[in-house]
Amino acid sequence: MLQSIETLEDGSIIGFWLIEETEDELITLLGNRSDLLDAMASFSSEKRRLEFVATRVLLKNMLKEEKTIAYTPDGYPFITDNSYNISISHTGKYVGIILNKYRKVGIDIEKISDKVLRVRDKYLSEYEQNFVEKNNAKVHLTLMWCAKEAVYKIVNNIKIDSINQICISPFIPYIEGTMEVQETYTDQKSEFVVNYRVEPSVCKVWTVK
Repeated sequence: MLQSIETLEDGSIIGFWLIEETEDELITLLGNRSDLLDAMASFSSEKRRLEFVATRVLLKNMLKEEKTIAYTPDGYPFITDNSYNISISHTGKYVGIILNKYRKVGIDIEKISDKVLRVRDKYLSEYEQNFVEKNNAKVHLTLMWCAKEAVYKIVNNIKIDSINQICISPFIPYIEGTMEVQETYTDQKSEFVVNYRVEPSVCKVWTVK
């Protein structure tokens, strides 16, 4: 089920899909394409097949035409005709895509759960952990996880140390807002404005550079 599609001020297009359909229903929305059926057959996981086809249904809804998504050897998605830069995320039944013709993009969606309480030291520095709100820790930690994932997708290098080389400035989490994030891995040491929305069960985060 299409959740939302919107065009942002910078020209980016962002869309979200909530998977409530069966595989067959989603494939029908793409005209029962044989190439997608063949690709889906390579996944043993039903969840992975649903994510695969829902991503392509969402992209078609966003652009009003079909595009082909391929992947680099490191697993990063790209559109084969290079018409847009693309970033994709999925968690549970949610799929999210952000597109921009000229700028790099990163998106992440994560379920709000107790997991972030247990693994915070695997992705946050001690400095970052110290400004997490105790009475809103799950949301705060989930947003920070998402922010680092979105920036990581733009930096696009598996060697980056997400704990120490993607740095989040202190912020108070609201229902909707922004975070300031800096990467210190590249020579550019780029700064990012990371946008977020908090929903009852998930956090949605994206950034453009």
